[in-house]
Amino acid sequence: MQSQPIDVIVVGSGACGGLVAKELSDHGFSVIMIESGKRFQPSVDLSNSEANSGKIQWTEPRVYTGKHQVIPKSGMGVGGGTLPWLGLMPRFHQADFKTYSSEGVGEDWPLTYDDLAPYYLKIERDFGVAGDCGPFSPESYSLPMPAHRMSWHAQVLAEGARKAGAHPFVPPTAINSVEYDGRPACIYCGWCGSGCPTGAKATSQGTYLAKAEAAGVQVISEAFVHRVNYDPSAGRVTGVAYLDSAGKEHEVSARLVILTAHAMETPRLLLLSACPTFPDGLANSSGTVGKYLLSHPTWQVFGTFDEPINAYKGFQMGQVMVQDYYKPNPRNDYARGFVLLSYMMTPVTYANLSGDFVGADFKQFLSDYSHTAAWWAHAEGLPSETNTVTLDPQVKDHRGIPVARLTTEWLDNDIKVAAAGRDKAAELMEASGARKVRVGLNYGAHAMGTCRMGNNPASSVVNEYCQSHDIKNLFICDTSVFVTGSGLNPTLTAMAIASRAVDYIATISQQGEL
Repeated sequence: MQSQPIDVIVVGSGACGGLVAKELSDHGFSVIMIESGKRFQPSVDLSNSEANSGKIQWTEPRVYTGKHQVIPKSGMGVGGGTLPWLGLMPRFHQADFKTYSSEGVGEDWPLTYDDLAPYYLKIERDFGVAGDCGPFSPESYSLPMPAHRMSWHAQVLAEGARKAGAHPFVPPTAINSVEYDGRPACIYCGWCGSGCPTGAKATSQGTYLAKAEAAGVQVISEAFVHRVNYDPSAGRVTGVAYLDSAGKEHEVSARLVILTAHAMETPRLLLLSACPTFPDGLANSSGTVGKYLLSHPTWQVFGTFDEPINAYKGFQMGQVMVQDYYKPNPRNDYARGFVLLSYMMTPVTYANLSGDFVGADFKQFLSDYSHTAAWWAHAEGLPSETNTVTLDPQVKDHRGIPVARLTTEWLDNDIKVAAAGRDKAAELMEASGARKVRVGLNYGAHAMGTCRMGNNPASSVVNEYCQSHDIKNLFICDTSVFVTGSGLNPTLTAMAIASRAVDYIATISQQGEL
């Protein structure tokens, strides 16, 4: 039972949730965070083992359907998606927020790069980011830690990129290259996706959330929020209902509710919270909750070399990046662009990303693991109203609650731009001296959209400060508010948007508007 009124409930403890909890606490708000997953002790529970990735990734049922079954990875546990994430933290570019104005595709955001620039800078320092901004960055900026030295894998890929006329560099990564903020430098064990046992990889649990808890924020783990409570007479949300690990229901009340459960579970929760005032889902007068699901169309490209590459040594993704092909080019037969990132994964994932290899070819591919280099071709997928997250009408989780149903189909432009990235990765791999190039799996990375921001309440869910158009004390601070996805990893931008929202909440609260 609550002994005193709580100002804010934050649902979800990932990158955005931890940041929001910490920064609201700094502003003097009392905060309770509710997380569906367990709390892990990384040094004990996440020691180097590929199997540990199963502990920290979302393994509850979801239904994936549509022409292209996109299955974005998401985390589960105190720390959310930052437990299994690989740490890439590039900034979006100015044009990424104005794709319709600049190219006539997608839709313009209600905010700009300049709106987020000070928040990018603050998070890079608070969270801890190492690397270079690169030759094609939105502006010249410096990071608080020096870039990691390129591994042999990265050097081999970089040499091929240079031969092809590209400009490889070590990108911004939230993995310590030196001791920083009480966390050690990376030991390059290579198990990033299974959780970092040393704390060198920045996670919500080890950074913002640790400081938030030290300041008095309460974290309730193994608590599945299945409803946001709404008072129609006041036109406000009043708190949430959750089920604990034993299936017992609890309710927590607060003056403000902030959803940071990511682009698949946030719309699911709003749809589960339907009520007479909002029969199609809470805060869904626009009918857009769950629509415009975004993802990045991605190809995995492998190169086999005569000499050992040992690409598993070092952190898994982003030891080298090529951004030469990111800026839109009117001579292309597609809009937007793509980047290439080094990505060598642990053995089971390596097998899974092989694509359609079978028989002797697949066996040889597995045998070539230590002689293999890998590019990750990562492109922008455009928004489509028919790409959705809905409640599945038949499948329920072990609690008896309908699960999220993802329906996706790549647009023609998505297919073209991703194919261009694939072909360029193969070209650069050959330039690096690979004796054999294999094209692996085509898949979708990063869930975004589904509760998009906008100025028009009839076509968006939240305003530019992540505040619900329908319910003024309900905020959504995660990748679900994205209007477009850019072709870059989304975490830093999501965190910058969330931090900006916190400042807005603090300001209007002081003015008595909440």
